[in-house]
Amino acid sequence: MSEERVTLKVLSGAWIELASGGLRMTARKKVALLAYLAFDRLSAPRDLLAGLIWGDVPGAKARSSLRQALSELRSMHPALNKALLIDRTMVTLDPAYLIVETDLILDEVRQGRLPAALRGGGETINDILYGFESIGSRYAEWVHDIRKSYGDRILAALTEAAGRTDLSASQRMEFAEAALALDPLGEMQCRHAMRLATELGDMGKALQIYAAFYAKMEAELDMEPSYETQDLAAEIKLNSAQTQPTPPTAPSARAPAATRNHGRPILAMLPLQPRGPEPIADFLAEMLVDNIVMRVTRIPDIAVISRVSIRHLSERPDVTQVLQQELGVRYVISGNMRRDGDRYFLNVELSKIDEGLILWVEQYESAASDLTRAQSRIADEVVNRILPNLHLAELRDAHLIDLGHLSAYQHVLRAQELVYTLRQPKFEGAGAQLQQTVTSWPEFAPAQVAMAEWYSLRAGQGWSPDPAQDIAHITRHLENALQSERRNGRALAMLGHNKAIYARRHMEAAMLFEEALSATPGDAETIMWTGPNLAFSGKEQEAIARLEQARSLNRNDPLGFRADHFLAIAYFAAGDMEKAAQLGLASSMRNGFYTSNLRLTAAACAAIDQLDTAQEMAARVMALEPEFRVSRLVANHPFRDPAKRALYGDLLAAAGLPN
Repeated sequence: MSEERVTLKVLSGAWIELASGGLRMTARKKVALLAYLAFDRLSAPRDLLAGLIWGDVPGAKARSSLRQALSELRSMHPALNKALLIDRTMVTLDPAYLIVETDLILDEVRQGRLPAALRGGGETINDILYGFESIGSRYAEWVHDIRKSYGDRILAALTEAAGRTDLSASQRMEFAEAALALDPLGEMQCRHAMRLATELGDMGKALQIYAAFYAKMEAELDMEPSYETQDLAAEIKLNSAQTQPTPPTAPSARAPAATRNHGRPILAMLPLQPRGPEPIADFLAEMLVDNIVMRVTRIPDIAVISRVSIRHLSERPDVTQVLQQELGVRYVISGNMRRDGDRYFLNVELSKIDEGLILWVEQYESAASDLTRAQSRIADEVVNRILPNLHLAELRDAHLIDLGHLSAYQHVLRAQELVYTLRQPKFEGAGAQLQQTVTSWPEFAPAQVAMAEWYSLRAGQGWSPDPAQDIAHITRHLENALQSERRNGRALAMLGHNKAIYARRHMEAAMLFEEALSATPGDAETIMWTGPNLAFSGKEQEAIARLEQARSLNRNDPLGFRADHFLAIAYFAAGDMEKAAQLGLASSMRNGFYTSNLRLTAAACAAIDQLDTAQEMAARVMALEPEFRVSRLVANHPFRDPAKRALYGDLLAAAGLPN
């Protein structure tokens, strides 16, 4: 049965897919029909469905459209054929053949895991069937009711998980914070989070939760919290004064930058261990270790212990404990190498020492004749795989520390988590947090790069009150980063991108791209920033090759939506609208609020006559950027070929965007 089930994805839009990727259907009204049955009634009269979804056309035509939609749905896949039971008056859905994304989220919470979707707080509920309100007023009312219903169910599940005694206090704290984000005026959720923070020994955080809750109650309801909540806050304050707990070990945001590390995680790579009966030359393993260490060292997000510094420790059975205690190492890359005839097999893993967790593991294979050349490729892949996993682990830890005690590195992680939601209130709050970080630690280059990226996204999303000023801020922050770290490849590449896109200084941009790729070869994000200008400049095939490389290295990264979009630009420029639409839809499924991608996807879908999808993308654009006009975009678009700019404008208009 499980092999035949299809999934109804309902966050940031909605679509139908198979886990294998063999089916992906986004036609809005067909998806709306299936969603109504799956979420609500499982069975509904045909006339009700026709009027609900095709209410803008006469009755006979609406019923005809319903018949056609049901026929096409059933013919798409055997599971849908079995799931939809149709007679002359009723349509019934058998849920055994369908998985709904919100049910998967509820199942994860019940199993004691916090889904990534719920880390966005209350916005998750508003993402359910996002954009489907435009189908009609009656359907919009139903969507509102479904969001309320599932919001209540998810809140109840989070509250229950936060009270489970079989989970650790830090796990329960995550659930309590997610529940409070979902119901920011819920007193029970507030008290639960305060008690858990106290249980974790962080009374400062408990009082911070109370202060934020008090301010929100006062601003939105013009009232104070209940006496029960106020009494709990008073009790925590009293205990705090009596116990005088020692401050958290994380460096204070108000303290001077006493350490050049700025709280960045410290990583060490252990020598690769030989395995199996066949001998392996020592230099091969050492060369690969050196390649990985060199590439990690060039990424400013991480501090790396040199191989020479730990050579004398590598044979000790307690090497990880020594690294942690003497050198402050939190993460270790380790692995082994095995030879089988003319094939080499390499296993690599990333571990978090203080928790004894394996965060990532991968196996690589190479022919002996190709091993020396393959080492650089393997090193690039290892580095680009470990970074997202390491950042996620650090972000989870940072959530257990109040803002006043975060390091510069942790401030950036917390802010970027909000930035990448691309939800405007969270996004603006992240900008204020990043501004505070660059003011407190002006020499911390990753914070300057993150601030520049924030301004770049604000301008691209159409949220900037003064785009010219924001573009100037981008340059200023990137130049600040390069004053601290001249060989920061990401800063160099982003600066080149912005000089090409906004200032049209293409020769200067090309030199910056060359320097960036020299500084951090193999870094997916650096490579990604160098690609769009090639596409806009008529070098489409070179852009495709470079961005395909970045995307292949960028798997499972939170910024994967941008890698997909940049590659879609290259295929659009090359005239491959089918591929551009496919990549654009993949990007929108990762993040449905990235307006630059929504626009391009609308145009590509219009070019291949997928007008339903093009119109859906256009509706999302206007919901996020109501003042958008095609003529303004085309007038300033970086396509250097006027014919391509004109084509882009025509396709956007065909998708339904206003001129």
